[in-house]
Amino acid sequence: MKRFLFISLTLLSYFFSYASHIVGGEMFYDCLGGNQYRVTVKLYRDCNSTGAQFDPQLPVTVFDGNDNQIDNFTIPFPGSTNLQVNFNNNPCITIPSNICIEEAIYEKIVTLPSSNTGYTLSYQRCCRGPNVTNLSAPAGQGLTLTAKIPVAALAVCNSSPRFDQTPPLLLCANQTLQFNHAATDPDGDSLAYYLCSPYQGGTSNSPAPNPASPPQYNLVNWGTGFNATFPFGTGSPTNINNSTGFLTAVPQFTGIYAVGICVSEYRNGVLLNTTRRDFLFRVLDCEIELAAVITPQTELPTFVSFCQGLNVQFKNESFGGTSYLWDFGVSNTTADQSTAFEPSFTFPGPGTYTVTLIVSKSQGCSDTTSQDFIINDQVEAEFVPPPPQCIFGNSYNFVGGGIIPPGSTFYWDFGPTAMPSFSTDQNPTNIVFDKAGYNEVSFTVMYDNCEETFIDEVLVYGPPKIAFKGDDNLKCAPYEASFVNQSFAYTPYFSFWNFGDGTPPSTSTNPLHVYKEPGVYDVSLTIWTTDGCIDTLELTKEELVVVEPKPTAGFTVDPLVRDEYEAEFTFINTSDDAYKNWFYFGNGRLSTLHTTTYVYPKPGIYFPYQVVRNVEGCKDTAWAKLTVNPVIPIIVPNAFTPGNGGVNSTFKPILYRPQNYYMYIYNRWGELVFQSENPEAEWDGNYGGEPAQSGVYLWYIRYYEYDTGKLKNINGHVTLLR
Repeated sequence: MKRFLFISLTLLSYFFSYASHIVGGEMFYDCLGGNQYRVTVKLYRDCNSTGAQFDPQLPVTVFDGNDNQIDNFTIPFPGSTNLQVNFNNNPCITIPSNICIEEAIYEKIVTLPSSNTGYTLSYQRCCRGPNVTNLSAPAGQGLTLTAKIPVAALAVCNSSPRFDQTPPLLLCANQTLQFNHAATDPDGDSLAYYLCSPYQGGTSNSPAPNPASPPQYNLVNWGTGFNATFPFGTGSPTNINNSTGFLTAVPQFTGIYAVGICVSEYRNGVLLNTTRRDFLFRVLDCEIELAAVITPQTELPTFVSFCQGLNVQFKNESFGGTSYLWDFGVSNTTADQSTAFEPSFTFPGPGTYTVTLIVSKSQGCSDTTSQDFIINDQVEAEFVPPPPQCIFGNSYNFVGGGIIPPGSTFYWDFGPTAMPSFSTDQNPTNIVFDKAGYNEVSFTVMYDNCEETFIDEVLVYGPPKIAFKGDDNLKCAPYEASFVNQSFAYTPYFSFWNFGDGTPPSTSTNPLHVYKEPGVYDVSLTIWTTDGCIDTLELTKEELVVVEPKPTAGFTVDPLVRDEYEAEFTFINTSDDAYKNWFYFGNGRLSTLHTTTYVYPKPGIYFPYQVVRNVEGCKDTAWAKLTVNPVIPIIVPNAFTPGNGGVNSTFKPILYRPQNYYMYIYNRWGELVFQSENPEAEWDGNYGGEPAQSGVYLWYIRYYEYDTGKLKNINGHVTLLR
């Protein structure tokens, strides 16, 4: 909410320098008998307007039920009264000084000529002015006030409804308007309220029609985004209670808005007449400096229900005030008041209390608001679900608890599968459930206007169920089978497996078992429970596991070692019970022949293997190792020329297989001039940081043989040339 007052004087000047002459009006009548009626026309006029004044003689035209004119009479001007200007009854807003609305109430007793079709009374006038926000071309749209007198067959000597209060003249944008548009019907007929479109009337060419034009009358032309049910625009919700006439609106934008409020009277379900109030609301951009606001009961942080006890902690959303006076609505006492900002109060007993808050400030401005609070004794329903039972022979007892005032009544709902399905006892017994699992149960405590319900679930054990399955893979001896226990019980159960091969049983829930020999095996499972629905169940699946014999892979390789120039090897299948045979040579190549030869294209250590399969689909694998030796495992240069920056500028042996090796170099006097164990070792021809002399040097190398991995020693000479 806004906390400072501001009204745009420029905007007000625009509103009222071009204000319409007639602000609105309504027409109603009272039947006096003998075809005599007191006709009342209420008109509202902007008294700052320089336009037409109130009619000195207000003309009313009388039409029969066929819309034919049958009479015309005038009502002399009775004088007018300036209405009090307020902002929806909020005194904490400064009223602009240039706003003036005057009311004239025309009344006259007339005797109407005889008519068997009823009457329509009409008055028309122009104009609404150019500045009505929600109408299209408003300067050319006047107003028509009309009332319908029904035929005697529908209602003898009927009087029409009339609105009790004059609407507020000024509204604030983005502030809620709450106004009681209630009407009174002298005959006590049923009334229904709704938002409606005003009628058009006189025009600039005929500003004061006399006589008025006959029915039917055209409705006003609404501007874009406006209509009868959204007179302030589709973004500004406007609602009226159909039964009470209570109007709520939140206009969002400033302007002058035409609004139609209709109240229809019904007798025995038959429509007799509709009184149509035509009124202009002025919406200003204003700021409220003080407002009293009580948080509604249902929006309190502690609210759960209207049955929370007699104590209430109030919440104050007022602003702008310096002092507060609460009255909690207890009759015949002044002890129900508080000056605290957010008081707590304990009411004397259940009931509906009108709580009033007056917020004031030092300048004398104050605002008052009221809220109805429904107070009842605290009521809570609760029960503890009884322990589970087996569905066979179950019988449950319930104990209703909570906060239960004396004189409370009860209702238990056990669901459609229970017998009985409901109870009105506080502590019902012998409730039998026909459905296993969780059954929803509700317990309701009723006291005075309070009703509290607690819901929980009661578990009923069902009988255990036994089921299991094995895997569906091809089973080749020895085979590790996996079994899945699919049994179910509401309470823990025990398992006992017999695998059918004479081995010890298992008590695992989901066991693994190795079948070492081929064969066909029955598997059985026994489960039992010791709690809930106590039972023992056994299930045997005959020939569940079929274990096939496994072939035996085997082959020979001749020879196992060759050099790279004679790298042909012979593979001979020696497997047993094999239907298919595959030789994999260890380098991505394979053969399906039972006896085959293969030439390896380069040296290496290879691990060929054989895969065999029998007619049942079982497989086996055998491995071998063979070696293809390089012919020259190491190449050692016999001369090099250091320092020339080209080829052979260093002494470096080349091994067929990269490896760590040991290299030592001696001069002719037996001095060690170089040594290294690095696989990338090389001698650059220097000794002691200086170039070694040209000549012959002795080298000594130790490396690992390719096929055996044994350490081998070799030596030789190298010539250093400069």
